[in-house]
Amino acid sequence: MPDAFDTPHQLLRPVEQLPHDVRPDAAAKLSGQPGFLTDRIAPGQLRGLILGSPHPHARILRIDTSAARALPGVVAVLTHAEIPGVADYGLRKVDRPVLCRDKVRYVGDPVAAIAAVDLPTAYAARDLIRVDYEALPLVDDPAAALAPALPPAAWVHAGGNLLHAVQHTHGDPAAAEAATVHWVEDTYTTPRQMHAFLETEGGVAEPDGQGGLRLFFGGHNPTREAQVIADLLALPRDKVQSTATPVGGSYGGKDELTVQPIAALLAWATQQPVRLHLSRPQSTDFGVKRHPMRIHMRTGCDAAGRLTLHQVDILADTGAYATHGPEVLDAAVEHAPGPYRHQAVRINARLAYTNNGVAGAFRGFGAVQVQYALEQQMDRLAARAGLAPDAFRALNLVAPTDPGPLGQQVLPFDGPQRALDVARQQPLWRDGPHHWRSADGRHRRGVGLALVHRSDGFGKNGPSASRMTLALAEDGAIELRTSFTELGQNLVGVIRASCVTHLGCGPADVRPVLGDTRRAPDSGPVAASRATTLVWRTVTQARPAWQAALLGAAAARLQAPVNTLHLGPGGVHDADGLRLGYAALAAAMGPDRPTLCIELPPEDPADNAPDVHFVFGACTAVAQVVVDSWSGLVRVEKLVMCTALGPVVTPQGYLGQMEGGAVMGLAMATQEDLRCEGGHYTARNLDAYLVPTLADAPEMDLIAIQNLPEGDPVGPRGAGEISVNFATPAVANALAAALQHPITRLPLLPAQVIAILEQTA
Repeated sequence: MPDAFDTPHQLLRPVEQLPHDVRPDAAAKLSGQPGFLTDRIAPGQLRGLILGSPHPHARILRIDTSAARALPGVVAVLTHAEIPGVADYGLRKVDRPVLCRDKVRYVGDPVAAIAAVDLPTAYAARDLIRVDYEALPLVDDPAAALAPALPPAAWVHAGGNLLHAVQHTHGDPAAAEAATVHWVEDTYTTPRQMHAFLETEGGVAEPDGQGGLRLFFGGHNPTREAQVIADLLALPRDKVQSTATPVGGSYGGKDELTVQPIAALLAWATQQPVRLHLSRPQSTDFGVKRHPMRIHMRTGCDAAGRLTLHQVDILADTGAYATHGPEVLDAAVEHAPGPYRHQAVRINARLAYTNNGVAGAFRGFGAVQVQYALEQQMDRLAARAGLAPDAFRALNLVAPTDPGPLGQQVLPFDGPQRALDVARQQPLWRDGPHHWRSADGRHRRGVGLALVHRSDGFGKNGPSASRMTLALAEDGAIELRTSFTELGQNLVGVIRASCVTHLGCGPADVRPVLGDTRRAPDSGPVAASRATTLVWRTVTQARPAWQAALLGAAAARLQAPVNTLHLGPGGVHDADGLRLGYAALAAAMGPDRPTLCIELPPEDPADNAPDVHFVFGACTAVAQVVVDSWSGLVRVEKLVMCTALGPVVTPQGYLGQMEGGAVMGLAMATQEDLRCEGGHYTARNLDAYLVPTLADAPEMDLIAIQNLPEGDPVGPRGAGEISVNFATPAVANALAAALQHPITRLPLLPAQVIAILEQTA
């Protein structure tokens, strides 16, 4: 290993620092003041409501809204015919109508929208709308959706049901196959998962009285939201302003537009404020879900245990519309090889349109599905080669300076080595057996280990650029202005901590300005675990000019040499302490107060292929589970998380991301599965779709490895998703150890546990 990486681990257990790291927005969140944007309730607002399709696939023959329009208290009933501008939206593929015009493609697909004086009137009007449908063939299986002989009537979109496909090969597969001694081949199935955020989709659209519109909807990218809606309403883009924070949870579910275009259309048509907020069943039908996948893997190694050929076939179900589907499939392909060196890799991946709702961005983003399958393969292949699971992984890790998983150039990083090394030393893995039974034979316990790396930010050609403004406000507050939104990830704390670390000020001196297109530049989406890294980079890049401007002005005011002054909590200091507060300095500078616009261009190398990533983080997790062989019930008892993501900016936020994501990941392995039968979800509320609670959370220990190579230009890696990525495979591997049987389908529910026990009895 190069000397640049040969340094002792810099470890931190954030839990030890929590008493000194209270989230700055904790009081506001606990008191509900301010509330979420769906709580923006005011007199005179109209209530919006959507008429969604009751059919998963049907042609629209006629829409009659006359009776609904005539109902007293109804102000507007709109269909596709009332859209003044661009009627469809989407990301890489513009395929989603704001209101359906020719056909519906899933249950809940919006056909009409109502604005009324109150919600009961809106529901009454919805019941009066008459829509004549002609049923079309149901497409509810991705393999069947891609059948060559499928008739055009069964195409979800014109041109067929294949949305996206990727093929990748590197190395010499024939030579790698010839060198193979041990094989593991199997098919793994992952579930559809629901975000189950606290605040369902909703918000308020308000005409501004000056020919424009104000939007108040929780989301990831207020700038894009304003652009889409300006195009929808045929308005100049500067006529639509968006506020998109705070958000009552997202986990990817609010990354793309949901109800915003419909609410905006109603507000513009009525020229009155419209509040539209989905109920939980409506949200279940309407919102996006995690992509279900079928993953076939054939992986081999030689007699010494070195990986040879890795063949992967992925089939994913994107549902009725693309949203982030192509990017999710690209992520699955990129993470399928893992942080391992294979002689050769061959990957084939397809993404199919179906009538099974809509799949989109979800924490873990395409990688977690293949990581679960890959880490099962690693354990099984290690056993075939006669090696311990950790030793097998250590033998096959890529070097810190090796190319990335698809052969691309990546930033040198030894996170996988460090995370695995620290995890191997943990007592849960090192000291005890990895599977055992209780004295009475009823309970079976297992310990499993998983190692993952996770791309940071967007792939090449994605919206990776970012802009932020660092300014000294008139009242002396230090403002970092960004269109990033607070999704619960402690972004306020990240901004304050970054400014304190790099600008020398105190936490109380910093006033973050978030998610408002009137006040902040276009920072791009707050997605792909990128916000913390980009805030860190912005502040470090701005520091020299910031210090020069403030210290130069302070030196002139104090008539003191610049080199005797420095910035500190409260203002400008010299050897004797505080000399000039930030408020006084701002008043003295007047219109010359610094406003620094920081541009962060993408860092992807020019010769990298599209859609691959340049920056990665890594983590290893060790999980312990217990299985009740009488009932089939599964419980995760312990989870040790060894994270190699660089400096920890805020221990409280970091711990929250790791623990919260880990619980979501273990739920994917043991609990959550939103099945779709005949195009209808089998659960539409949280009484039938059960999410984990604190009672399901295991004992968790977090060890943060803060090392970065010397000269690393990125700083902290994202912490928003990777805990999902490592928790799911770690729990699956622990379950496989407990049952002494591969886990090929998630989640592992009691019926499947009993079936495995009967099979292996």
